[in-house]
Amino acid sequence: MYKTDQEKKQIMTKQELNRDIKRLANNHHSMEEADVKNEIKRLYYADSTFEYMNLNSVKMLLRLNLRYRVISLHVFGLHIDLPNELN
Repeated sequence: MYKTDQEKKQIMTKQELNRDIKRLANNHHSMEEADVKNEIKRLYYADSTFEYMNLNSVKMLLRLNLRYRVISLHVFGLHIDLPNELN
């Protein structure tokens, strides 16, 4: 999967994360199911606190997860840290 340790440590920017989620949502029909599931995991765990995903990206990732059932629904979004004014 990763060729070097440097590639493994590479950090994704907000724009790249949201772009990759949008691309996956638009192209998942033409991909193998195993590849889609791996990509959903990669994108979800890149920002499991949902700090950098925009609202549309969260919705797209949730819809993909509902279809492919990669992350258990009772765990999906569990690590969201809401600001104190929303609690």
